Amino acid sequence: MKSTPTPTATQMEKPHPCDVCFQSKFCLPIALQPSEMGRIRDVIQATVRVQKGEALFSTGQAMTKVYSVHAGSFKSYVTSPDGREQIVGFHIPGELMGLEGLGQHTYFTDTVALEDSEACEIDLRALETTTRDLPSLQHQLHCIVGGKLVRAQQDQFSLGSMHADERLARFLLDLSERFKARGLSPDEFVLRMSREEIGSYLGLKLETVSRLMSKFHSAGLIHVAQRQIRITDRRALAELLMPQT
Repeated sequence: MKSTPTPTATQMEKPHPCDVCFQSKFCLPIALQPSEMGRIRDVIQATVRVQKGEALFSTGQAMTKVYSVHAGSFKSYVTSPDGREQIVGFHIPGELMGLEGLGQHTYFTDTVALEDSEACEIDLRALETTTRDLPSLQHQLHCIVGGKLVRAQQDQFSLGSMHADERLARFLLDLSERFKARGLSPDEFVLRMSREEIGSYLGLKLETVSRLMSKFHSAGLIHVAQRQIRITDRRALAELLMPQT
C-alpha cells in the first residue's frame, strides 16, 4: 500500500468556497435550495492547494474525503502489479474525484495535479449524513456517480472498438464539450496533460498520439501549437466517429 504525504493545504479565507465558485452549478450545491445552502458548509469545509505533480490522494489510503476540482486539473491512474501505470481519468473544474471509493471508504486511484491546482475537500461522513437529510442532494450525488459510470462505459467501448484516430477525435471533442458546459471556449483550449498521458488514457503509444495530432493538423481538423489546441473543423472531426457507409 502506498504512502503519500498529505498535500500542502491552505484553507481559503472567507467567504466560503461555494460562495465564490463559478463551478458550483456542476457540483453538489446545485441540488440545494437557497434555504439549504447553509448545510453545504458542513460538507465542504476547506479548499486545498496542490502543486503540479503532487498527489492529492493515493491508492489504498483510507478515504475520509472526496474532492471537487476548484481550479486547475488532475489526472487519476491505477498501477498494475508489475508497476505499469494506466491513466483512467482527467478532471477539470467542477468535477468530483475519489467517488470510486465510496463503497469501501478506500481510494482506488492515485490522483495527481497536472498543474498548480485547487480542490475542495468534501467530508465523507458529513456528506453521508447530509444526503440522508436532503433527498435533493442525494439525487445529485447519484446523478454524478451515474454520469461517471456512463463515461467509464464509453471509455471501455472506445478502447475495445475504436481505431486510434477515432479515440483521439472522441477525446478532443469530449474535452471541448466539458469546457463548453463550464462557459469556457470549446474551440480553443490548452491540453494540461502530455501526449504520453493522453496515450496512456487512450491505450495508444506516444508516437501514435503525436502522429495523429500532426495528421489532424495537416488535414485542417485542428491547429496545434505545442499544447494549445484550436478545433478548426468540428464537423469533420466528429465525422471520424460516424459509421462508414
